[in-house]
Amino acid sequence: MPDLPRPVAEALTREPVRGRTEVAGRGISWLSWGRPGRRPLVFVHGGAAHAWWWSFTAPLFADTHHVVALDLSGHGDSDRRDAYLFTTWATEVLSVARAQPSDARPILVGHSMGGMVAMFAAQRSSADLAAVVAVDAPLRRPVNGVNAAYARHRSYPSREEATARFRPLPKQPTAQPRLVRHVAEHSVTDTGSGWTFKFDLRMFARGQADRPDDLGAGMPLVRCPFGVVVGELGVVPPEERERLAAFTRGDATRPPSSYVEITGGHHHLMFDRPLELVGALRRLVAAVDPEAGE
Repeated sequence: MPDLPRPVAEALTREPVRGRTEVAGRGISWLSWGRPGRRPLVFVHGGAAHAWWWSFTAPLFADTHHVVALDLSGHGDSDRRDAYLFTTWATEVLSVARAQPSDARPILVGHSMGGMVAMFAAQRSSADLAAVVAVDAPLRRPVNGVNAAYARHRSYPSREEATARFRPLPKQPTAQPRLVRHVAEHSVTDTGSGWTFKFDLRMFARGQADRPDDLGAGMPLVRCPFGVVVGELGVVPPEERERLAAFTRGDATRPPSSYVEITGGHHHLMFDRPLELVGALRRLVAAVDPEAGE
């Protein structure tokens, strides 16, 4: 693949501010870029991922927003729980947003499972949100065996070997190797008996009892603007794309937003189409926050 686009390469060099917020008795870690006090733009990672997946795209919004990327419980550097629920994850996202020094309602951007969590949060607390954007996030439970793959334990004798074995799931046919390596380096931890990945295996072995079978059924409850970005070659099936596009057109209770499909993009758009992803998000964010940064 060609060299990294300059804005993405520069974003990699921007060291985040690290923070931690207690939610329901557990510490939730987050990274931030930009000036506190501006409208929070909160990025939510996918399943088995973490905040650093956003660390080379989210900083590109720091000129207009206070950008925050969190680790959901059971992921990254956040604490683990005895059980995981979409309700709890949604509460974590909203709590981290509220912990920021701004009176402005936050905008949520969620990828994959994080997009599902963001939609779930909007269905319950849309009055607290300026907008929600779902990035290649399906409406229904996955049936492709990815959860089963995550639930298998892996341990490696060294940090280097664990990092080298990192692979995005579902498979990502095209990806910038430097970006994958960057995320991999933040994905592993020393257990004392070997190196493994940071996420809690129990999330996928046990699932989430309150995970909706169809998030689309609850979308009429969303009152804030709702935008969608999908990869042409991503995981959202055609019938769900049609439903998501219909939701973005709005109705009598929700203003319209936008539906963007990135040509040639796979599921993990930050790895193969980072600038296109940022461009799509900029358009969606500007539509609901035109005075950002003024």
